[in-house]
Formats: sequence, C-alpha cells, structure tokens
Amino acid sequence: MIEFYASDALICPRRVWFRLKGFPERWPEIAKPRLEKGIKTHEVLGRILEERFGFELEKEIILRFPRLGFEIHGRMDAYKEFPIEIKGKSSLPRFPLEYHLAQLNVYLRWSEAEYGYLYYLKLHDDPTKIVNGLNFDNFPRINGKNFKMFEVPYDPILFKETVKFFYDVKLYLDEDEIPPGTKGPHCKFCPYSYICFSHQLDEFL
Repeated sequence: MIEFYASDALICPRRVWFRLKGFPERWPEIAKPRLEKGIKTHEVLGRILEERFGFELEKEIILRFPRLGFEIHGRMDAYKEFPIEIKGKSSLPRFPLEYHLAQLNVYLRWSEAEYGYLYYLKLHDDPTKIVNGLNFDNFPRINGKNFKMFEVPYDPILFKETVKFFYDVKLYLDEDEIPPGTKGPHCKFCPYSYICFSHQLDEFL
C-alpha cells in the first residue's frame, strides 16, 4: 500500500512523486529560516492548546483505501473532538489556501467532525510575542494581531477531489512516469527543486 501524507493533498504532484520514489530532501537555504520559525510557532501555540484547552498534539491518523491501493497518513497539529491546524506564514492569506483546506478536510473526514479550524500566524523569530497577544476568550475562535482564523466545514466534494489527486499520483508511480509539476513561487522553497528542472532530470531518473 502506498502511503501518502495528508499534507501532500493538492500540492505539486511532482513533489509527492519525488518523495515516494525516495529522492533525498535538500531544502534550499532560503527555506530553512521559515522552517525553523514554523516549528517554533507550532510549539508555542500547541503548548497553549494542550495545557489550557486539553487538546492532544500530533495526533496520528490513517485513512485506508484498499481498493485503490493506498493510505493517507496524517498528524493533526491539535485534536479534541475536532482538528486544528496551525500554519506559520510570512504574510497572512486573505482566504485559506486550497491545499491547507484539503489537508484539514482529510482530518475532518477521519474525525467525523463537522467543523475544524485553520490558524494562520505570521512567522516571527519569537512567536511567543504573537501568541501572547491573542485573545482566547471565545475559543476555538481566536483573534489578535498577526493572526487569522478560519472555521472550516467538512467538504465531501473536496475530499473526493483529494482522493482522486492521490490516485492520479499513484498511477504515475505504477507506470514509473514522472507527473507534471505545478510551477509557482513555492518552487524556490521546495526540497526537490534541485532536480525538478528538465535539463537536470535525466541525471537522476
């Protein structure tokens, strides 16, 4: 059974393919500070969700699709009757990003919850300063500076789209063919950018 990650949902299919084919991750230098700040952000806000509100952190889940030949594995940032996903961003989005919605939707499917929450925090060297300024009085609805919250309902249509996305990647794996990539600003932060250009691919494949 192929093991996809919930965080793979609706991202660049080529990136998913490289991971499953066992290519090593090589994070660009430009991505490393963001990764470090993101880890700190998860730790600081996660600690509050755990200690103050009794949420379980890093809850592992598996959705199995034996007829399709794959599983979706995930690790929810925080879970207690409903999932919460924490996302650190250099700039806060006006609307939730589609692949974040797809990831959260997988967790909603697993938990059979009607709603979940996406918390976006602006990345900072000391995320404690941002988290300490947040208002938790109406939890799980949180508000504050450099923070955005979205209450997200389960979407069965999005879930079907996500399953199809994974199945399409599986077909490329079965045929040992590389899928098309999705080019954009995210490419410069991708751990597989070092091989994801046509003039380099022949050296690795």
